[in-house]
Amino acid sequence: MEVAGIFVILLLCLIAILIVAAVVRYAVDSSKTSKKLGDLITEVQYLRNEIRKQNDNKKIENKHIIDERV
Repeated sequence: MEVAGIFVILLLCLIAILIVAAVVRYAVDSSKTSKKLGDLITEVQYLRNEIRKQNDNKKIENKHIIDERV
């Protein structure tokens, strides 16, 4: 009987963990953080391209205005 009780407790813990994971996943998806991050990355890429074009037009040495690590 003790072994069956342990299995029931483990099953309940597993179900609780899955419910918590689902709630956290829904919270992250509903906050639209990943879309905002994607938009920010796109804007940084556009900014780098714009700066690179300006530097090429002015024949300035290759100075890094924006650090490569963002």
